[in-house]
Amino acid sequence: MPRCSHPVWLFAASVLLLSGMLGDSPEVRGQAKPTPPAVPKEFPILTTPAHLGAKVGDTVDLTLTGTNLANVTGVWTSFPATIVIPSGQKDAKQLKVKLTIPANTPIGLHTLRVATEEGVSNSRPFIVDDLPSVAETTGKNKSLPTAQPIPLNVVVTGAAEAVSSDFFKVPVTAGKPLTVDVLARRFGSPLDPVILLHDGTGRELGGVYADDTPGLQSDCRLVYTPRQSGEVIIELRDSIYRGGGDYVYRMRVGSFPGATTAYPLMIQRGKSASIRFTGPDASGARPVTVTAPADLSVDAIYAVPHTGEGMSGWPVPVLLSEYPQAVEAEPNGDAKTAMPLPVPGGVSAVFAEKSDIDTFRIAGKKGVKVTIQVLTYAVNAPTEVYLRVLDAQGKELLKSDPTQAGVKLDFTPPADGPYDIVCEHLNYLSGPNEVYHLSVVPTAPDFTVTLGLDQIDLPQNGMGVLPITGLTKLNGFKDAVKLTIAGTNALAGSVTIPAGGNPVPTNPLWLPITVKPGTQPGPIVFRVLATAQTGKQTITQVANHFDATKAAFGNMANPPMEITTEVAAAVTPSVPFTLSGKLDKTEVAKGSSWKATISAKRDGKFTEEIQLTSVETPTGITAKLKPIPKGKDSVDVEFTTDAKTAVSGSAYLRGTAKVAGKTHTVVFGPIALTVTAAKPAPPAKK
Repeated sequence: MPRCSHPVWLFAASVLLLSGMLGDSPEVRGQAKPTPPAVPKEFPILTTPAHLGAKVGDTVDLTLTGTNLANVTGVWTSFPATIVIPSGQKDAKQLKVKLTIPANTPIGLHTLRVATEEGVSNSRPFIVDDLPSVAETTGKNKSLPTAQPIPLNVVVTGAAEAVSSDFFKVPVTAGKPLTVDVLARRFGSPLDPVILLHDGTGRELGGVYADDTPGLQSDCRLVYTPRQSGEVIIELRDSIYRGGGDYVYRMRVGSFPGATTAYPLMIQRGKSASIRFTGPDASGARPVTVTAPADLSVDAIYAVPHTGEGMSGWPVPVLLSEYPQAVEAEPNGDAKTAMPLPVPGGVSAVFAEKSDIDTFRIAGKKGVKVTIQVLTYAVNAPTEVYLRVLDAQGKELLKSDPTQAGVKLDFTPPADGPYDIVCEHLNYLSGPNEVYHLSVVPTAPDFTVTLGLDQIDLPQNGMGVLPITGLTKLNGFKDAVKLTIAGTNALAGSVTIPAGGNPVPTNPLWLPITVKPGTQPGPIVFRVLATAQTGKQTITQVANHFDATKAAFGNMANPPMEITTEVAAAVTPSVPFTLSGKLDKTEVAKGSSWKATISAKRDGKFTEEIQLTSVETPTGITAKLKPIPKGKDSVDVEFTTDAKTAVSGSAYLRGTAKVAGKTHTVVFGPIALTVTAAKPAPPAKK
C-alpha cells in the first residue's frame, strides 16, 4: 500500500515530557484547561551524561546514573546488544550494567532506556563508534603547555568548563590529512563547540579553525593537511565560553573522511543505490551500495563514509521515498537540455559549477495541482535554492520566496503541456557540497499524527492508554484514521480517530494498549502506525513525538527520525487486583445520568482500599467517583451529562492502591457512554 503522497518533514507535536501512566484529567472536559499530569515519583529517570558510548565489538561496564533505578527488569538499547545486569544492586541512584556491542553494529547515535517494576525511563543517547575512547584529563589540560597527549584515531570524551579551553596534542605526518570532528549538539549536549589549531610550539595556525560547520547542527569539524611532520595542538571550547558538567562532547581525531551529506540524498523504498558523499573533505570516501527497506516505519537509513584505510567518517542519512528517484544529469541548463522528471518523482542535484542552472521538465495536466518541494537543511546540505516555474514559452508562472523558510510551492497547470522547473543557487555558490533534493508530486490529502508521550507502563494483567494529542490535516484531508501498534508481537491495541475528529493536547484521544499473555516484565519499544483510506488511496504514516524528542535532546534542530517515533513500554509485574465496570443502561438523554458499578477482582490477601480517578471522559460528561472500600469488591458511582454539550464517547478510569508501601495502578476501559438527544418537553396545558 502506498504511503503519503509526499514526504512530510515538518511535524506538529506536543511538548509533553511525561512518563508512564497518565495523571488525572479533569472530570469535565471542554470546560477547563487540564493540568498536565506529573511524572510518577516511582518512575526511573536517567541522568547519565549524553556522551556515553563504546566501540563496536567491545564489552564495557557501564554505570547508569539517575533516580528510582532499583528493582530493574531490563535495559533496552536501539541495537541488539547483549546486556548483563549484576544481581543484588540496591542503590536507586545508579545501576551497573555489562554491555557487549556486536561487531556488526552500525556506528552512530543510538538510544538506551531502563525499565523497572514501576515503569520505563526517559531515552538517553548512546554512541557507537569504531574508534577507541580516551577520557579527557579533567582540569589538567587547560593551557597550551599542559595539552593532553593523545594518539591518532581515537575519540576523546570530555566536558567543557566555563571560561576555559581544553587542549590536546596529537602527532601529524606531512601531507596526510588530519580530521577533527566534535560531536555535541548532534546528541543533545548544550555545548556549541569551536576548534582552533596550534603548531607544536603553541603558535596559532591562522585560518585553521571550525565553528558551526554546515550540515552538523552547530557542531564543528575541520580537516588539516600539515606541511611538516610533528605535532599540532587542538584547542576546543564553547563558542561563548559556557561550560559545566552537562557540556559534554566526543571529539573524533584521526584520518577519516569529513563527509556531511549523502548523494543521492533520497532513494526509493525497496531499491538499491550507490551512495557517494559530499562535505568539507569527502573526496577520498568510497561509494557504498545501500538497500532501502520496504518498512513504512523507516524514514531514513545511514551510509558510512570510508576511504578503505583507517577509520570511518560519521554516518550520514539517506532519506526514503515511495516514488521513483533520479540523479541529475548534465547538461540541463536551459529549456533545450531540460532533464525530464516524472510526476510523482524526485531528483538529487548539485550546483557543481559557477553560475550553474538546473532545469527539470514535467508533464502538467490542466487543473491537477502538484507540490514542488526542495530539501536541503533537513539532509545536512548547506544549499539555498531559488526556484521558478516556466511554461513552454518561457513565461514565469511561479517563483519561490527567498524570505520564507524552505522551498515549497503548490502549482496548478493552466493547461496540459510541458513545464520547466528552474533551480538556481540563491547565493550564487557552487561546488560538490552544494547539493539539494527536488520532488514533484500530485497534491493529495494527507495528515500527520502526534503522540503526547514516548513512554508508558503496562501491568501484565492490565492495560495502559497512550494519548494522541494532534492530527494535522493537509490538502483537504477529512477521513477517519486508524491507529495500531507496530514493531512488536507482545502488545496489542487500536483506536480510530473519526472523520472530523481533532485531538489536541487539552482534549486528546486515547489509544488503549494491552499486554499479550506470557509476556515477561521488561522494556518493549514499539511504534504507532496511522492508516487512512482516502478514495482509492491508502495513506500510512508513523505517529511521532517530534517536539518532545527535540526538547529531550537539547533542542537538537533535526533529531533522527527513528528516535521521534519510538515509544517505550515497561511491562510491569501483575498488580493484585483488576477492575471492570457495568452501566445500569446503555444510553441516556442529554441532562441525564448513568449509575455504574465498578467491581474489583482481588488476588490473594489483598483487601486495601482502591482509589478511583478519571483518566478520560467525553466532553460534557462528569465522572462522580469514590473509592472501593477496604475489604469490599465493588462501589456504585455515577456519570452525569451536560444538558448542552454532552457527546457520546468512552471513559477510562484508573484504580490506585498501596500495598506494603508500594503503589499499584490499573487503568481500565473503555466504558461506552452513549448520549441521545434530550426528549422534548411536553406541551404546556392551555
